[in-house]
Amino acid sequence: MNLLAIETTGANASVAIINENRKIWEEHCDETLNHLRLLVPMIERLLAKCGLDLKEIGGIAVSEGPGSFTGIRIGMSTAKALAQTLNLNIVCVPTLKAFAYSTVDEKRVLCPIFDARRSQIYTGAYLWEEQGGCTQLVPDGAYALEEFLERIKTAMRKTEKNEILFFGDGISVYKDKIEEWVRMQNTASATSRLHVSFAPEELRYQRASSVAALGYKLWEQGKAQNLFQVKPVYLRQAEAQRKLDEAKRRLVHE
Repeated sequence: MNLLAIETTGANASVAIINENRKIWEEHCDETLNHLRLLVPMIERLLAKCGLDLKEIGGIAVSEGPGSFTGIRIGMSTAKALAQTLNLNIVCVPTLKAFAYSTVDEKRVLCPIFDARRSQIYTGAYLWEEQGGCTQLVPDGAYALEEFLERIKTAMRKTEKNEILFFGDGISVYKDKIEEWVRMQNTASATSRLHVSFAPEELRYQRASSVAALGYKLWEQGKAQNLFQVKPVYLRQAEAQRKLDEAKRRLVHE
């Protein structure tokens, strides 16, 4: 079983193949926001690297979002086109949860944060269990930073963890605010101190290798669907659609 994974929700696209032995091959693009032109050639290079033919792919995993609206659509459309051509099923992989599969870290709570603009972040919080498996502490959603930090503080009280590892492009925007929040929490409580760290560059952003790892697990759980069932997850309305709806409401009131 060879599962092809597609990741296009971030600035850099990547693709990966994982086999039944959990060996992963990956092809990553350094060009930003050029997914439409580069995605199919990347898949071709990856297949050549693995010594595989496209017909030897048994299924497709695609990062479903949230993230770049255009990127999500490109990834979904490519996955559906391949699925239709090769008569394959698709497993949709939650983009935020995939970060937890970039590093099996049982010591820290894992929190990807994407800059969703309009003073919001796309985020969630995950925790690896000692017996294996990843559980969710805070539901995926679009939050104001302060709201999310309060949610994670409340959720962590139910665990024995006091360390948080942040991922994602939101770090460059919100790092200072997160560190200030931690300082305030630790000043207010001398007994339960929080510690935060930020993922290094090689783990900070979306990668198809993580999508492949989680995708294979979901595939084994029977979560694959046909191409007509899969849907993107945006978490929030696209900016263009929001402006259009606002314009329509203004016209109605006028």
